[in-house]
Amino acid sequence: MNIEDLRSVCASVLSDISLKSLTTFKIGGLAKFVVYPQNFTEYKALLHMCKEKCVEYYILGAGSNILADDGGFDGVIICTKKLNNISKNSPCRVRASCGVMLANLVRFCADNGLTGLEWAINIPGTVGGAVVMNAGAFGGEMAKIVESVTILNNGVPQVLENSKLFFNYRHSVFTNKKNYAIMEVVFKLKKEAKEQIALNTRQFICKRTLTQNVGYPSAGSVFRRENDLIPAKLIEECGLKGERVGDAMVSPVHSGYIVNLGKATCGQVLALIEKVKSRVHEKFNATMQCEIIHLKGKNCEKF
Repeated sequence: MNIEDLRSVCASVLSDISLKSLTTFKIGGLAKFVVYPQNFTEYKALLHMCKEKCVEYYILGAGSNILADDGGFDGVIICTKKLNNISKNSPCRVRASCGVMLANLVRFCADNGLTGLEWAINIPGTVGGAVVMNAGAFGGEMAKIVESVTILNNGVPQVLENSKLFFNYRHSVFTNKKNYAIMEVVFKLKKEAKEQIALNTRQFICKRTLTQNVGYPSAGSVFRRENDLIPAKLIEECGLKGERVGDAMVSPVHSGYIVNLGKATCGQVLALIEKVKSRVHEKFNATMQCEIIHLKGKNCEKF
C-alpha cells in the first residue's frame, strides 16, 4: 500500500509521523502512515482497504494509554480525532462518535443537565478508547453508563447492547475482538440540576489534581489493579518512588505512573517496568500485569 492508495479513500493522509506527537507519553519512533478519516464513510473505506491489502493498522484515539516503540509502527495509524460528533438522542441519552474527547463529552452532558460522567472530566482519552478499556475513576466506569455501541464488524455495521460488551476491570469485548471497530456509543445518563453537576465536576477535578497530577508526560496507570493487588501501594512500599532508568521515572507523586522526564525511550520505560515488577515480586511474591499497550513494529499488545 502507498500514500496514493490511502488518499483515494481519505483526504487527510500523512507519512513518517513521529508517534511522540500522537501519544501522551511523548515516546516512539515513526509511523509509516497516519490517516485522519473525516467521516464514517472514509473510516469504513480505510478499514476495508487495510484488510483487503493485508496491511497492519491500529485505531488510535488520544494515545493516552500507549507506549509506542522506538522502532515505530510499520503500518497505518487510523486516528479518530475528527470523528467527533455529539448529539442528544432522548432526554437522558447522548450519542457520541468514537473520536470525541471525554472532557468534551462531559461538558456537553453538563450543558444538557445530564449526570453520570463527571468522573471522566480529566481523563485524556476518547470515547472509543475509553469503551475499549472500560475506563473508570473514583467509582465511575464506562460499564455503568454505556447503553450500546455501534461497530463495524468486518465492515458490516452492528449494534451491541451493554450485555454483549462483556465489561470487566479495564476490559471489554473489544480487547480481543480485533475485527470490531467502534463507530458510535450511546450513553444512558440521569437528569440533574446543572449546579449540582458543576459541583460534582469540580470535586473530581480536585481529587485528580491532588492524587494524579504527575507533572510530566505519561500513559496513566502502568499496572493493573487485580483483586486485592494495588500496584501503587506495593511499588511505594518497595521504595521505588523516583526510581529511574534514563529519563523514565516512577513518579514521586503517584507510584503507579511512569513519567517521561523529557527524553525517555521506549526501551528505558520497558527496562524500568521490568525492574519494578521484579522488585515487587521479590518483596511480596506478587506478579503485576501491565495496563498500557505496547505499540510496536506491525503489532500492538498488552504485556
